[in-house]
Amino acid sequence: MIALATLIRDQTLPKSTSYHDIWVEGVNVTREVEPVPDPLYGDRYLPRKFKISFAFPDDNCTDLHSNDLGFFVIEQDGEIVGYNIVVGGGFGSTHGKAETFARLADDLGFVTPEEVLEVTHAIIKVQRDHGNRENRKRSRLKYLIHDRGIAWFREQVEERLGRKLQDSAPMEVTGIHDHLGWHDQGDGRLFYGVFIENGRIKDEGDFRLRSALRKIVEKLRVNVHLTMQHNLLLTDVLPEQRDEIEGILRSHGVKPYAEVTNVRRYAMACPALPTCPLAVAESERALPAVVDQLEVELAEMGLGSEDLTVRMTGCPNGCARPYTAEIAFVGRSLGKYMVYVGGNAEGTRLGTVYADLVPTAELLSTVKPLLEQYRAGRLDGEPFGDFLVRTGIEPLPSAAPRAAR
Repeated sequence: MIALATLIRDQTLPKSTSYHDIWVEGVNVTREVEPVPDPLYGDRYLPRKFKISFAFPDDNCTDLHSNDLGFFVIEQDGEIVGYNIVVGGGFGSTHGKAETFARLADDLGFVTPEEVLEVTHAIIKVQRDHGNRENRKRSRLKYLIHDRGIAWFREQVEERLGRKLQDSAPMEVTGIHDHLGWHDQGDGRLFYGVFIENGRIKDEGDFRLRSALRKIVEKLRVNVHLTMQHNLLLTDVLPEQRDEIEGILRSHGVKPYAEVTNVRRYAMACPALPTCPLAVAESERALPAVVDQLEVELAEMGLGSEDLTVRMTGCPNGCARPYTAEIAFVGRSLGKYMVYVGGNAEGTRLGTVYADLVPTAELLSTVKPLLEQYRAGRLDGEPFGDFLVRTGIEPLPSAAPRAAR
């Protein structure tokens, strides 16, 4: 699967350099030769970014339904026989612009491994040819599919392929993993997932994660992969290096992931202020304090072991994927947030707007009544988001001006 993803990356990157050219008063100052049309994009490129991901139905850790194009592995007797395609996901939106909204990807069909590249090209060409180039806020693939319909989009893809797509294979998304801790890599080596709160690698007081990772990589020459949960995987670890890695992390004040509460483990925030110019509220610097409060409340309620997903962003563009979280705080203005609830960890359900313009100091008190209802009325093993959907979500009066999409 990694090999196929790498092939798609290499075969869909623009071949022309004209995207990087610099023009001054109508003169190309970077080169003298006229640009050659790109074999895939021609002279147009795509109107906006285009995200492609792969995942397994029992481990949707790359959150396929939030991507423009996603491929779910279909296995049979331990072998990959093909992929179910989903298209048209994306979370970016703009406050006060009802025509912009978060959207989950739709099912498109099934392809064999040999067909993946050809179908990818066909899908990209449809967005190239029909993507909105007049309004940048509506130029993502999700709006094209929302406006024209998935049936129209499939017809366009099939027209470029010259054949019909197969219908999607039976499949259910059942889980998501963060891959923390030790795992067998499959080739005699190991990989180790390191928890990184909100993706920020730093040294702060006795907690010296940055120094620990530098020492491990420089001394043991292991490799590094980043994850979509903002964590880090140390890969290609020899079994005899395991104890040394654990010792380095421990001596630098880095806790094993098993000592991190579930609510903190599954929480995620975007960088926001002061790093991102789009942010209107805090996120990365604010969420840890909110999680501190949640840890106390959940422990007192007897819910400390629940796998609760909490996410925060500094604006509605959704970089920490808040719209599928069970609880999400989306920056509305400085120090105030929209509160969404009712998503799920698997990334297959959008949350509902529950409250609006909630000050940072009132975020916990806003969601606490829902947690109390959950404690009192949940079914055995029922996740928080599923409970809210089953029992019904009644938005607070502050959320009335904004309907959920």
